[in-house]
Amino acid sequence: KIVILDFGSQYTQLIARRVRELNVYCEIHPFNKIPELDASVRGVILSGSPFSVRDENAPKPDLTAIKGRLPLLGVCYGAQYLAHFYGGEVQSAPSREYGRAMLTVVEPSDPLMQGVPSPTQVWMSHGDTITDIPDNFVLVASTKEVKRAGFRIDGEKTWGVQFHPEFKSRPNKAHPLFKLSLIHIS
Repeated sequence: KIVILDFGSQYTQLIARRVRELNVYCEIHPFNKIPELDASVRGVILSGSPFSVRDENAPKPDLTAIKGRLPLLGVCYGAQYLAHFYGGEVQSAPSREYGRAMLTVVEPSDPLMQGVPSPTQVWMSHGDTITDIPDNFVLVASTKEVKRAGFRIDGEKTWGVQFHPEFKSRPNKAHPLFKLSLIHIS
């Protein structure tokens, strides 16, 4: 089972659909109502959000029972939250990014990036961008406009991606990286 923590993203249902298309059971839960994480939970996905992590009333989940214990994937806001909350920096992007971008794999040996063509087309949808990551975060992917488009936390099965792997070049199909994401978080 994969648990998806929802921060109010317009794409949370699509993330769940893509997980189910891979024949994996998943449940969506509000970020502030994390279910009991028993042995059936194999990984957690943090969704995107219309909020900025810099907002005073932004969603702030307690990840102490998850991070470093279960495989974790932060998507868009989820990645920004991981970077911001654990010592990085998130700022307003010079312009809202929406649409296709070309992703370059920076760390091809990273389990999440293995087998991903470089460059590969991804889908962006955000107004903020990660401008700095903590020292124990390893950069794994970037784009021309988003230097920190993907990272992992060293020593953990924790990743963050600024893009939306639930989309491929067309919004009706998942990017191959989504399947790799699910394999590595479960």
